[in-house]
Amino acid sequence: MAPYLRNVSCAGPAVVLLVQPERDDRDIYAEYLSHMGLMPLCVQEATDALRLASRADVVVTGILLPGPLDGCALIAALKRDPATRHIPIVVLTVCAWTDEEERARGAGCDVFLSKPCPPRTLFREIRSALRARPRRIQRER
Repeated sequence: MAPYLRNVSCAGPAVVLLVQPERDDRDIYAEYLSHMGLMPLCVQEATDALRLASRADVVVTGILLPGPLDGCALIAALKRDPATRHIPIVVLTVCAWTDEEERARGAGCDVFLSKPCPPRTLFREIRSALRARPRRIQRER
């Protein structure tokens, strides 16, 4: 396994917190990411994601999420928290409008992808984010 695909806190595979409102999307992406050697952790709502985020090496979230927080609020909360601000965030959403991308980037997302998005494209972006992760962590120390 490539070193950048490993979890920062243990020798296991990198953990991808997958926050998607649709079950089919969670299942498809989780299966592909697992096949590619990552460990997906799937949730539907931002509140659940906030509870589990410290376990993740990368977060993949939608914008339109059920519950009190949308994806941009989730991103902003993760970037405010010193325990999670170093985690790369990939937005994967049906909201392909320019203003939604600007809002997500303004909140702190690293990558913005529009659906439909092939699983291999998502994996490629996650891999790039994980490769860049050690430099990000070192800069913050």
